[in-house]
Amino acid sequence: MNKEDLLKLKKKILELSEEDKKERDKYLRDIAMDKILGPQIGYPEIDKPWLQYYDLDNYKDSIKMTVYESLVYYNHNYLNDIAIEYFGAKISYRKLFNTINSLAKSFKYNGVKKGDFVTICCPGIPETVYSFYALSKLGAVANMIAPYFDKKEFVDRIYDCKSNLLIVMDSFYDDIKDAVNKSNIEKVVIVPTLNSSPLGLVSKKIKTKQNNEILWNDFLKEGKYLSNVETIPYEKDLPLSMVYSSGTTGASKGILLTNDSFQNSISDYFNTGLDIHRNQKFYQIIPTWYSTGISTSVHLPLVCGATVFMDPRFERDIFIKNVLKAKPNYAVAPTSMYEGFINNPRLKKQDLSYFINAFEGGEPLSKELATRINEVFVKHNNNSSIKVGYGQCECGATITTQNNLTEHCNGSVGVPLPGINIQICDDDMNSLVYGERGQIVVDTNSSMIGYFKNEEESKKYFYVDQNGHKWNCTGDIGYIDRKGNLFVEGRASDYSIINGEKFYNFDIENIIKNVDGVKLCDVLHRDLNGKQELVVHLILEEKDGKLNYDELFKNIQNRIYQETHNLNMIPYIYKVRKEFPYAKSGKRDTGKMMSETDGFVELKFDEKEIKRLVRK
Repeated sequence: MNKEDLLKLKKKILELSEEDKKERDKYLRDIAMDKILGPQIGYPEIDKPWLQYYDLDNYKDSIKMTVYESLVYYNHNYLNDIAIEYFGAKISYRKLFNTINSLAKSFKYNGVKKGDFVTICCPGIPETVYSFYALSKLGAVANMIAPYFDKKEFVDRIYDCKSNLLIVMDSFYDDIKDAVNKSNIEKVVIVPTLNSSPLGLVSKKIKTKQNNEILWNDFLKEGKYLSNVETIPYEKDLPLSMVYSSGTTGASKGILLTNDSFQNSISDYFNTGLDIHRNQKFYQIIPTWYSTGISTSVHLPLVCGATVFMDPRFERDIFIKNVLKAKPNYAVAPTSMYEGFINNPRLKKQDLSYFINAFEGGEPLSKELATRINEVFVKHNNNSSIKVGYGQCECGATITTQNNLTEHCNGSVGVPLPGINIQICDDDMNSLVYGERGQIVVDTNSSMIGYFKNEEESKKYFYVDQNGHKWNCTGDIGYIDRKGNLFVEGRASDYSIINGEKFYNFDIENIIKNVDGVKLCDVLHRDLNGKQELVVHLILEEKDGKLNYDELFKNIQNRIYQETHNLNMIPYIYKVRKEFPYAKSGKRDTGKMMSETDGFVELKFDEKEIKRLVRK
């Protein structure tokens, strides 16, 4: 199909009524399932082969309520059920609602109203949950900010949204106090880490030191004489929360999400057949300043009446201990946490049969590592494989996922959620067919409104096609197979230009990772004598005896040429290191690595010798 005909077809689809679109989806599902004969066009965004995994006949419509309204609607008859577990505390839905209402009154007493921003600098603790829903009740916005922002970033982000009230966990406060004092924050509410736990009764008492500081429990009492505050009703695109980009490629950007961003995302989960229900437990570990940490890991399980298990410590050993002790049924966690199950003596004769939905996201998960983790699960009576997902804060949270209905394809990050469409585009935004690699572009009703007060960056992020339809440009490179599985290969910005030829660094990394002796690697570049040269940072497997680095580097060079037949892709600068540096955001600090000047080894390769060895 030529480009002009494809555009016409897409326009016809856009002009269909909502009912006709639903009927078309059922038709596409039946084709994908071989129930009926019909042509597939060859473009994933038209064919939607992933629909074969979903029950479209029992499709649930999006929730047209605010997050607060839906929390109450689905749980008001189950007030004695446990909503949150936290360091020995079992917080019922009754207490959750009562605390939210008390907090909403205190917010109102302090002048918070619809559209105002209140800054929250807290991880996964009950007070974060109370604050999030109390602000939703008022129609205000939770400005979720991470404690690792430098002083200027913090002050700028607070100034942008004109927030004058800060909720902060005590252990974060010292790190950001100077920034707070230089910002337009007028009142600081300090939350003791163990405030909601029985352990808080015996922990060290905190004292305020400045006139603008107040402890959480005292703040909670400030609105006690106010009558119950009005609940702001649902309206389309009502702002709810702001999270931030990592700032690895410049200043962090405020990602403004709406009630619809959250509600549409969890509705999509419901339509995957995911069955979270009462008497189940969800381990919340992703920090709440990421949309997945508050949307998928808090709002989704609470709306389902499940219990959210919280522990703000983002540590692998703590994660494994908690899984074994608290016995959660669900978790969303990065690869580094699940690696803790491998060769862990704590497991011994432990039964993991309860851990039925372990979702991974946020970090790459290799086929080999996924296999090793799944082997541990099977050994401990859990036949549910680790499920890989993919998302982006700008898209609300989750874009694709594996679940119990989808085909688990190694290396894939799953299929699009039911309400999401994906196309793969080349550099000129032309659609690509199955198996062709390009930028991952997403159509989702969970999208952010835009980057807050940053129209220029918003325009760069969104792509409006020739039919006027808006798409989210993820900045990631990948492809879709004929079953609808998405494969993410790396960032579009992760490239080098060697002798005028552009290469994705992750393509070279994937080759190097398969060389014997290599555990991890990162391929970057640096400018030498006015031109870019590839640089390989290596972490090696621990082995007996001393490794011959020159031999290893030659093996790397030979393997790259053997697989690519391209001399420009062969690096000659290497650095062997014990660990990678990480930024406070938790991401690998490539900027620091690119600025390093010592510890490098050069091994020039002989073009004729490499070609001769490969021929052999």
